[in-house]
Amino acid sequence: MKEDTQKALLESDQVFASFLQRVRKERNIYLDQLAEGLMSASQLARIEKGQRPVHKNMRDRLLGRLGIASDLYENLLDIDDYRTWECQRNILLAVEQQETQKAHQFIEEYGRQKLSKDKLKQQFCLVMKAEVLKQQNAGLMEIGACYEKAVKLTVPDLEHLCLEKRLLSIQEVNMILEYEFYHKDGHFLQKCAALMTYVVDSVYDELSKVKIYPKIVYYYIREVFSVSVLEMQKWFEQSLQACNRAIEMLRNTGRAFYLIELLEEKCKLLQIFEADKKEYMENIEIVELFRNLYCEYDIPIYMQNCVHLYRQRWVFYIGDVLRIRRKMYGLTQEELCKGICVPKTLRRTEKMKRNMQQDMLGAMMRRLGLSKEYQRAWLVTNDEDVVRLSEELAICRNNFEVERARWLLNQIEKKISFEIPENRQYFIEAETSLDWMEGKIKDEEYAARQGEALRCTLDTEKLMNLDEIYLTEMEISCICKSIKVLGMHEKKEYIEFLMRYFRQYEEKRELTDCVVMYEFVMVCMASELGNMGDYQTAVNIDKKVLKEILRCRRIWSVSNLLYDILWNEIEQEKGKDLIDEKTIMTEHLQQCIILSHFYRQQHIEKFLCEKMNHV
Repeated sequence: MKEDTQKALLESDQVFASFLQRVRKERNIYLDQLAEGLMSASQLARIEKGQRPVHKNMRDRLLGRLGIASDLYENLLDIDDYRTWECQRNILLAVEQQETQKAHQFIEEYGRQKLSKDKLKQQFCLVMKAEVLKQQNAGLMEIGACYEKAVKLTVPDLEHLCLEKRLLSIQEVNMILEYEFYHKDGHFLQKCAALMTYVVDSVYDELSKVKIYPKIVYYYIREVFSVSVLEMQKWFEQSLQACNRAIEMLRNTGRAFYLIELLEEKCKLLQIFEADKKEYMENIEIVELFRNLYCEYDIPIYMQNCVHLYRQRWVFYIGDVLRIRRKMYGLTQEELCKGICVPKTLRRTEKMKRNMQQDMLGAMMRRLGLSKEYQRAWLVTNDEDVVRLSEELAICRNNFEVERARWLLNQIEKKISFEIPENRQYFIEAETSLDWMEGKIKDEEYAARQGEALRCTLDTEKLMNLDEIYLTEMEISCICKSIKVLGMHEKKEYIEFLMRYFRQYEEKRELTDCVVMYEFVMVCMASELGNMGDYQTAVNIDKKVLKEILRCRRIWSVSNLLYDILWNEIEQEKGKDLIDEKTIMTEHLQQCIILSHFYRQQHIEKFLCEKMNHV
């Protein structure tokens, strides 16, 4: 049994191993640099050769040290990794909800597992324990001791750490920052400055940087204000530069981690040193806008924990995916296994009793329209550049920058294999959407081509009546986009289907795991419902989505949602003479314009300004 499990793990890591080695070499990083504090260089070499199994926590940490955000990927996990993630998710949710007793209980239960040789599990427990102690207003020494134990598990040379020579994940940087904060030795400002430089100069992608850099800057500026005014002046220029850089990172990525804190600190700096009054007023305006939003939707105004550093994108147990997808196609276990393995093998995997060998798993997944990767982006690729290009392409599509989007799609086309169904699907869907944006195709062709893209991986017409459904993000996107050009009856069916699909995550308190697609789909569904005259349902959905994305500090859809709520509420009240439509429209449109301008959403800002001109 143990040998079979090890074999399954080794086989599942083949793609990861080659990807890891490729990224490490492209960044000119030595084995011992990446391995330091985690394992020996020889152990890492065996991982890269596919000779040593590696669990998801370690995969994420290695990728994190190479600067790759783990929440770029959907995750299909084996038994041990999925059970580990379930424990971590329970802890993260309890910490975020400030359910301290429950969080402490979950941490204790997780800690009773075999953690003696697993540094990363121990580290996670210690960091979460520190977060709970903060919520309980424990003593500084007790909290600091947790961070010290945690960080030294993977950064043992902490007291003599040379940042320039080390590779650290953002979670490790966060632990170092907290350790230094709770063990202040008179050099905290200098240490914050060193951490800021480290993050800016690091190999981190933008999504990794934006999760930690704003926090370091906030701690730094807060410390600046704790020293005398004379001393503070020499730190002013660096403080303002760092603050502006952090805010620009947040604007560029559509995030709001420590945004209010930074804007408030910046306003204090601008006030004290009599800087640009216009800039000061613009910052105050943004602060008030976000403060009011957070208060209205009962979201904490200030960041309260480091949960966002550990969030994952869609996580599924691989056996559940096989079971659900098999039933979607109406296949028995015997039918799915035919020519691959005995049904007993599949039965044990579906019941979470045994991991399946990778060759069998791959054959079954292909039969179900899926690739076998355990960590997957929308494209199946071993090339990190392709993931980056697809992220930029998504931004260009949101801003209707069609020419740039086509160029990016052309670059992606040169780097991916079209033998893989998911890649064909991605390309058909993207090209279809760009053609539609430019008016090159009519609604009927748009719907037909979105259907063609969907059928690359999912060829079943039974979706509407199924109790359980597993869809990839790309499949959901194809379904969602085809809805806008369907007839009224079909449109209603599909809207109810997608709302029911996400309701299961809401009921299990797992919306955070799928917030990217939840945001995208529900914004579209609310817009369709409003156009169909179901104004109140549209408003209810918009408000629910707005609360969730504000909680996750995601900002790009906020101005869209606020405008949609405004439009639907005004449509509801038309003809009742109960509202001053012009005054309300002007006030709320101005807020939406300020937000879209702040986050550089040029297409939305232009649309809103045109609406303002016609009020």
